[in-house]
Amino acid sequence: MGDEHKQRTRAPWSTKKRVDAPRGVYRHPSGRWAVRYTCGAGHIHKEKTGPLKSEAERIYHERRNRAQREPGWCPKIEAGRERERVRAERAREHGRVTFSNYGTGYLEWAKQQKRSWTTDRAQLNTLLPRFGDRKLDEITTADVERFRDWLAERRARATVNRYLALLSGMYSRAVRLGLVSTNPVKGVAKFRENNQRVMYLTAVEEAAIREALPPELRPHFLVSVNTGLRWSEQINLRWKDVDLLTGIITVPRSKNGHSRQVPMNSSVRSVLLDLGSQRQRPDDPGELVFACRHAQADKFFPKAVERAHVALKKAGKDTSRLDGFTWHGNRHTFASRLAMAGVDPLTIKEVGGWRTLAMIQRYAHLAPSHLHEAVERLVVTGAAELARN
Repeated sequence: MGDEHKQRTRAPWSTKKRVDAPRGVYRHPSGRWAVRYTCGAGHIHKEKTGPLKSEAERIYHERRNRAQREPGWCPKIEAGRERERVRAERAREHGRVTFSNYGTGYLEWAKQQKRSWTTDRAQLNTLLPRFGDRKLDEITTADVERFRDWLAERRARATVNRYLALLSGMYSRAVRLGLVSTNPVKGVAKFRENNQRVMYLTAVEEAAIREALPPELRPHFLVSVNTGLRWSEQINLRWKDVDLLTGIITVPRSKNGHSRQVPMNSSVRSVLLDLGSQRQRPDDPGELVFACRHAQADKFFPKAVERAHVALKKAGKDTSRLDGFTWHGNRHTFASRLAMAGVDPLTIKEVGGWRTLAMIQRYAHLAPSHLHEAVERLVVTGAAELARN
């Protein structure tokens, strides 16, 4: 009886929503509004939206419309992709290095892989103040161009090209290591170099530069002019490579990768005897022959050339040959003087350590007597032929 009464008095079931809101929009137990919808991939999603019903309605219609427009769209998949993108971005940011840090690592690598690492070290002393604190991958082609133009106001154009070559090599390695995606130096044009110009000193010019150099560097200069040694070969020369008895200097490994022997003339022998008498460790065959606080000649030589230029101009001498003259010009002076003395090209090639004869053809015109002798043989040959007939 009681149960029947309860059934008769119970209110009829209502299908009306407890809140007045569109389908898919409802009150969350937390009191905030939420939406329920099916994504483009067929998954059912519930999402809290906030305190405003209007905002929940907007989000619901936005989700529904997107699900219809983009079959396969799913907010969970999208969120996963976004998380992966953020993780990748953070990993990339963590892997970014500054130019300074990379330069330190590059130099350690160069010590093991490059014989010219001391040159790289000297050039990095100029590069680091310009790029050091910047991220390696944020340096652009425009930045490299500005550096090129800045350096061109202070150094010879050929020297600027060497700096660009180092930068390009550094970035090529960075690309291989995955530190950057592109090499910004590739789009930067190098300065045109006149490699056919033969820069050599006359005796007067040589004397002017020698007087302009500090006394402790004059032996370096004299030996350079009289041996044709490259700066790196000379500055790394050790006493075990010098044989004063036979008058031979041995370069253990030249630029082309081979050793060679350079004969001393009397001037070089005299300088080496003087230096030998001043040795700090006479029992150490590994002691350097030429002590120098400068890693590169361009740290002191351009100033000496400038002082020599001024001195010769005051004396009324022509100074045009000193324009742009570098330490490497001493090597050209060595080869040029041999050519003018009538030494054959093959001998010049051997003592100077050039790889091919083609590399010393620039000096051929300095020995015109050989050309005259060659054409004169035509007369001798013709006369001999007539005599036989």
